[in-house]
Amino acid sequence: MSKSIHVLVVRAEGLPWALPMDSVEQTLGFTDRRVHDVAGTPVLVFRGDALEVIDVAERLGFGGGGQRVAGVVVWAGGRRRVFAVDELIGQMVLEREAVPRATEAAHMSSLVLMESGEVVPVLEPGVIAGAWSPAGAGAFGFSELQRSALLEIANIGSGNAATALSQLLGKPVEIGYAEALLATLAEAADKIGAAASPSAVVDTPVADDGGKVLLLFPDGAGEQLCELFGTRLDDEMGRSALREVGNILASSYLNAVVEMTGMTLEPEPPTIEVDLLGSLVQRSLQGARAEDPTVLMRSVMTVESSDASFAFLFVPQLGAVELLLDHLGVGSA
Repeated sequence: MSKSIHVLVVRAEGLPWALPMDSVEQTLGFTDRRVHDVAGTPVLVFRGDALEVIDVAERLGFGGGGQRVAGVVVWAGGRRRVFAVDELIGQMVLEREAVPRATEAAHMSSLVLMESGEVVPVLEPGVIAGAWSPAGAGAFGFSELQRSALLEIANIGSGNAATALSQLLGKPVEIGYAEALLATLAEAADKIGAAASPSAVVDTPVADDGGKVLLLFPDGAGEQLCELFGTRLDDEMGRSALREVGNILASSYLNAVVEMTGMTLEPEPPTIEVDLLGSLVQRSLQGARAEDPTVLMRSVMTVESSDASFAFLFVPQLGAVELLLDHLGVGSA
């Protein structure tokens, strides 16, 4: 079954490509911008940040190296990059179709059909940027049993979270699971939500360098939750309420880990920030390694017919995933 997707269609080496608008922040021209060479890497300064410039055609193996006239600032692998292209065709809402098995490629997630009849591949920005690879995504060489054990923690944590939040609000709360994924940190950062959307994050460190838990409320979900408390996200009372919600949810997930493994994981006082989702993720994960294994779960909470989505991201300390598996009894032999 096809599904609509909002994309930015561009051309590179004469070929059309589509970028998901969830990952796009802005387009720009190279005419009045200088691209610097930093240790062999092309870099463009954008809003005070030095961003890597990636020639899309060259990265896809279709030539490249020529003078590109346009760029697209995208979020890929948890940080901004600039994709250099020949032409910006424009934004479109098109029907997404699965990639035929005979033409599967690592860099594309699906296909869209333009009114002109052209079939356009939808690119995976994180793969184009080299931030992560779909080959074995979510696997890390772990067995299906090991992955299932890790993801069961997220399921139990969600149940705990629904109960705790219901008690806080005094209202029934149901949580439906949109996705549960064991992935690299870079891949998880791309799958949390629309990077350019206003969002809120509650960042809860785990004591003794045990990692951290991020509760991310994308696309206005934080505002919806604040309204349930009779307040707003843009005032101190609203942020305090959402911080408490994040603290409860984070503790619920960590308690699930403790219950299943016997590990000691104590949450420290959380902080809250409101900004574009991509910026929040980049700051919160600063210093973490893009290839680190991470548990990501996106959920939708329903409270009195009001839906509010959130993403739970557990970033364990280095080597802690293997330790978790050992405690669950499914470690390496």
